Amino acid sequence: MDWLQSAMRKEGLEPQTSANSKLRSKLLVQADRMLKVIDSYKTEQELDGNGSKYWWAQQSVEGQRRIVMRAGSKAVDGSSVYADNTLPAVKEAIEKMRAVIESSTDEQWAEEEEKRSKK
Repeated sequence: MDWLQSAMRKEGLEPQTSANSKLRSKLLVQADRMLKVIDSYKTEQELDGNGSKYWWAQQSVEGQRRIVMRAGSKAVDGSSVYADNTLPAVKEAIEKMRAVIESSTDEQWAEEEEKRSKK
């Protein structure tokens, strides 16, 4: 509907199909979501078999669980860590990841954003 987009532009609005969020902002939102999910769990068995929509691996290996930052269903290169397979340890790892993201800048994430836009 070209007429609608033209009318919106006349009013100073730029039509977009999706929000133009930076990777850093997306990761902060995802970290908060992961922490909310973890807070709803009672045992570490609930971490099992959740697929790749969460930051933690589907299963533990020798008492350790892999945790990796994800945005848009893609893992962030270099963000993988291992934590003990307990809810407190997994939560602490995600909280620390969130702190790293929060203390970073959009410019520091530019290289990762560039890689994602090329794929």
